[in-house]
Amino acid sequence: MTTAADRQRVYARIAERFPEFVEGVCDLARVPTISARREAETEGATATRRALERFGVPARIVPVPGGPSLVVGEVGEDPRRPTLILYNHYDVQPVDPLDEWTHDPFTPVVESGQLFGGIADTKGNLVAQALAQATIREVLGALPLNLRFMAEGEEEVGSPHLGAFARRHPGLFRADGACVEAGSHALDGHPQLFMGNKGILYVELRARTASVDQHSSLAAVIPNPAWRLLAALRTIRDDRGRITIPGFHDGMARPTPDALAYLARNPFDPIVYRRVYGAKAVLGGRRRLDRLKAYCYSPTCNIDGIVSGYVGERSHLRRGGFGDLEVIPRSAFEPGATPVSAPIGQAAIAACQEVYGRAPGVFPWAPGSSTTGYYTSRGTPVVKLPGVAYVGSRVHAPNEHIRLDDARRAIQLAAAMMLRFPEFRPPRRSRR
Repeated sequence: MTTAADRQRVYARIAERFPEFVEGVCDLARVPTISARREAETEGATATRRALERFGVPARIVPVPGGPSLVVGEVGEDPRRPTLILYNHYDVQPVDPLDEWTHDPFTPVVESGQLFGGIADTKGNLVAQALAQATIREVLGALPLNLRFMAEGEEEVGSPHLGAFARRHPGLFRADGACVEAGSHALDGHPQLFMGNKGILYVELRARTASVDQHSSLAAVIPNPAWRLLAALRTIRDDRGRITIPGFHDGMARPTPDALAYLARNPFDPIVYRRVYGAKAVLGGRRRLDRLKAYCYSPTCNIDGIVSGYVGERSHLRRGGFGDLEVIPRSAFEPGATPVSAPIGQAAIAACQEVYGRAPGVFPWAPGSSTTGYYTSRGTPVVKLPGVAYVGSRVHAPNEHIRLDDARRAIQLAAAMMLRFPEFRPPRRSRR
């Protein structure tokens, strides 16, 4: 086990090597890996492998049938030591509308202590973790655990091909623990730790009222399918955000007493999104804790585009008179979370306490979805450490960016997790 003095040496060296992070993440962020349009998939995988190898992580590109390749890098092969998986993705969201960016989205720029570009979600975390392990090896000579980096190229569209790949290669997704993507920082820099992700079902809803396009003037006599879609969507959600599909809330996770205690101590308030996004209203209730519970536990029904959204069972639409609409499943993530009391959760809290000098705000569930279920369903406990981003990073929006101070701490935290996790080592088990 490492000493506190050893770890402080590592953290100090990370601060000295921080320019390497900026250089490495800028190289990776220049590749326009927009998965919604299947752009730069090969280039993205190659750049990701190069980003790992520049920090001494031997990496290989693994084909994923039908989808972009998975990049896997491994350091350490000692079966006596625990193995920690570090999952991220190298794809990004579409950058529209371009005219709202103050900088080119694929030309990273440092300005006023911030780094602009497609870095927050989650190219920055991959480079941060790679630099963290390299610094540990430089300062201490070796890692106290085995690491497996995993980076895929279609998370932003729901990883439609990764599920089948995981079923064929379950061993890749099994370990003593996994850090999946990352948590965040509050506006004041307070670290935010998440223990899992909600699931998601992404479908396309189509309406047809004619066999071919027609002139808009004919809307006086031919029904417009867009209005048909809007009418259908109005039946599945009310103005307060509650889903009106019968049975939709059945089986919804509820906070355990332990989770509720952590939430009560968590200083975060979703009302901050009024300031961050200019939101005119924040749902969930009048009390901070009620809003926080809604943020972590309430299911949602969101519309990603005029013909996109989660519409649940088609029988609901049929009962409402919309049986003519076509529902096409596109992708899905199963939910997955780990109790805060698990060894990986306690290791993450201890690491945050050491790097930030205070306990993190703990979220039993993240409000978004990710690949956590691919790991938890195979017995691998998951945590989402505070990463390079913060709640104002404008993830999935123009002018995505990170604050350099947050990134520096996130790299030190990744190192702390690698060094502290063996102290909380869970009992050994079969890896069949």
